[in-house]
Formats: sequence, C-alpha cells, structure tokens
Amino acid sequence: MTQPASLTNTLPIRHATIDDLNAIVAVTNRAFICEQSLVIGDRTDAADISQRFAIGNFYVIDDAANRARLRGSVFCSIEHSRGYLGLLSVDPDAQGQGYSYRLVAAVEDHCRKAGCRFLDITVVNLRSELFPFYAKLGFTAFDVIPFPVPALARQPLRLVKMTKPLVAPPQMRTTTKLL
Repeated sequence: MTQPASLTNTLPIRHATIDDLNAIVAVTNRAFICEQSLVIGDRTDAADISQRFAIGNFYVIDDAANRARLRGSVFCSIEHSRGYLGLLSVDPDAQGQGYSYRLVAAVEDHCRKAGCRFLDITVVNLRSELFPFYAKLGFTAFDVIPFPVPALARQPLRLVKMTKPLVAPPQMRTTTKLL
C-alpha cells in the first residue's frame, strides 16, 4: 500500500479491547459527523460496537495527549477467505496525517496472515469523496446493495461493495506450440 509522503505519525497501532468500547464509539461518531446530512442519528453506539467485538476485532491508535481519546480506529472481521474492513474512523482533528493508511495496512496485514485472499469494504454511494481514496488503496467497486436501515436514511442510499485482492492471482501457464 502506498502511504502519503507526509506520513510523520509514529503512534503505535494496537488491538482494541472491550475497555476501548466508549472511545471507539466516540471517535467513530466524530469521524462520521459528515454523514449527518445523509443519515439520521449517530453512526454507531455501544451496542453496535459490542456486537462487532463478538465477530471481529478493532485496531486503534491512541491519542498521546489524551489517554481517554483515540486518534483512530477500524473494525476487521474474517469470513472464509475474505476479510472485511469497516468503520474506518480518524478523529477530524487528526485527519490528513496518514492514520487511515496505517489502520488499513494493519487490517490488510492481519487478513493476509489469516489466509484471506480479498479484503472487502462497503461505502455509502453518496460519499463520492471516498471512492478515489479507496481506489488509491487498490479497492475496486464490484456490487451495489441496499442501505441496511432505510428508515434512517434522509434520502435514498445504497452501499457500494468494494474489494481488493490481498494475494497476487496465480500466473497463467502459456504453452507455445512450434509450427
């Protein structure tokens, strides 16, 4: 994965524990505040994050100046040979410093080590600014699915499924026949 040249942050990434639940909720809701024109309410809550801990894990970057706060977090789960990356969140005060790239790289590394061949994400179709970012990371769109909670949508929304191969496809063998 290509990281921005301006990447200067060196705060460590760690596996979150359930003790980080409230901090994950807070950083996620701060990061997704830009979706308030699209969706009613906060992006997540303690019950949602708790359920995600039951099926996957979170990676987080602590805020060195405030131990009760996170710079960023990301959710990761694995099903069969596919990884899933979700809720990529960087505190608005820390955006543009390379934290997203580092969090995505941590998920990719985890999924590769677990034997995943692909990493998937879903992106709200009206978040057009995110598609070039994820394309730069190697993701391509492959499907569109309904928004999971249409009653919370302020306008018609869909989710765009994007994927990225984590391993190179096997090389095709070619046979040259001499005439």
